[in-house]
Amino acid sequence: MRLMLRYRGLSLFIICTIAFIAGALSSSEDFMKKLPNYDKFKCAICHTVPDPATGSAELNPFGTAFHENGDKWDATLATKDSDNDSYSNGREIGDDNGDGTPDISQERSNPGNPLDMPSSIDNETWGIIKNLFHD
Repeated sequence: MRLMLRYRGLSLFIICTIAFIAGALSSSEDFMKKLPNYDKFKCAICHTVPDPATGSAELNPFGTAFHENGDKWDATLATKDSDNDSYSNGREIGDDNGDGTPDISQERSNPGNPLDMPSSIDNETWGIIKNLFHD
């Protein structure tokens, strides 16, 4: 009887642990889906590490600003420069006006990392430069 109770207790513990981890991962994905673009950086848009363990990773400056903004993307958050790199969060994520509709298919740079900045060269200029070196 005791052995059976131990197995039930262990089984219950394992099930609860799996459910907790699955819920935390799901909620992280839910937070990312609130942003217009997140595919390139995923968790690192808001956290200081790219693959945080469940709930244990510190938030970067953008993650803190996102949380302080009610965990929502809008014009207020888009106009801020959370990482102080002279580029707005909207510019870096690719939704300058914060309406939730991305202007580009992938974020330009990470709005939570001051060392990661969008290129100042637009696509047309880059095409001209590339053509100068084309055979």
